[in-house]
Amino acid sequence: MGNPDDLISLKNFAHTDALRPVAVPQGWAAGVVWDGTKGTITSGPLDAAPEDWGPLLLARGLDPERYHVVGNVRWCSWDGWQRSEPGEPAVSAMQYSFKAEIALKASAQPDLEALYKEIRKARKRKQAAPVGLDGAWVIAISDWQTGNGDAGGLEKQLQQIADLPAKLEARLKALRKAGVPIGHIVIAGLGDLVEGCHSFYSDQTYSVQADRREQMRIVRRGVLDIVRTLAPLAEKVTLTAVGGNHGQHRQNGKAITGTADNDDVACFEQVAEILAEAPDIYGNVEVRLPHDRLALNLEAGGQILAITHGHIARGKGDPASTLWAWWAGQSHGRYYPVGDANVLLTGHYHHLCVRVQESRALFIAPSLTKVGDYWGASTGYVTDAGTLTFVLSSSGWSNLEVLR
Repeated sequence: MGNPDDLISLKNFAHTDALRPVAVPQGWAAGVVWDGTKGTITSGPLDAAPEDWGPLLLARGLDPERYHVVGNVRWCSWDGWQRSEPGEPAVSAMQYSFKAEIALKASAQPDLEALYKEIRKARKRKQAAPVGLDGAWVIAISDWQTGNGDAGGLEKQLQQIADLPAKLEARLKALRKAGVPIGHIVIAGLGDLVEGCHSFYSDQTYSVQADRREQMRIVRRGVLDIVRTLAPLAEKVTLTAVGGNHGQHRQNGKAITGTADNDDVACFEQVAEILAEAPDIYGNVEVRLPHDRLALNLEAGGQILAITHGHIARGKGDPASTLWAWWAGQSHGRYYPVGDANVLLTGHYHHLCVRVQESRALFIAPSLTKVGDYWGASTGYVTDAGTLTFVLSSSGWSNLEVLR
């Protein structure tokens, strides 16, 4: 018999946020210090004090038959992230590190040669380079608003979407020809890929040029064509998405279902199920989708990339300042783990904007076409439309390009 849970679950597409490794307080790095007769051992992050120090000593190259912990155990604590089970959402949790004095057991006879070897083994090992430092190419699929009647309408949108896979392939080849090593491609759906049919602005039902089913079909086929084109060109492809306000189900201007019920994410979920039927062809494509969350993190090129549509940020002032303040608030309040990210990528505002502060960067992606006639009429500004792309690596971000 079939499993009814398969009809409702996200299966293997459920997203798990990438989290920044939390630095332990200064002087509490895990390791051993030994001066030949006595020393200290410091644990890594733990949830509670170790009842048996033997495994920790052994892990640092010290034989528990020869060494033991003496005296009082010191400890420190800090805020970190914790999951109850793999794949579950991360929650803020207290973490601890413990430090203790160590000494030779009375029965142990010093053996200088063996001791020297043990000390060498106990030295901090050189850490392996993180995976993915060969570079990740990020593609922002943002604000297509399929069916919107502005700036050439549906005909213009269809042409732009149909041309996009070839433009992306050409850009990828140009980057590699220029010596930019790219092994990972991130295709990030930033929301508002569909226009919706009513309840977003006053004349929407009159001006929209495609019904809901047609809008979703265009998005589904457009994203699938991008994956088909790029999947053979990279070792790893990540397909991810968050919901936008136009993907909501509204009535009289208000959402009438929960945040999980969003057409933007549903389109990517449909693509994911199509890809899952051909693992021999798309085995290098991983899909990371939220259930009801409006922001998520993932690792890309040695950086932590956060994505959100942008409509949940509230504040006065320009869009970049509003989003920057929201990002800072998440760092303090820790509702979403986006505060751990080095790079925040959003849509919603239709205009390209980049803000950089030391090691952090905010990118607001432009819309695919010049949607937003109402905005131009009220402000005089018109979208410089296109598809935002950039590269992430261990040294940060580079090679920003808007494909038009």
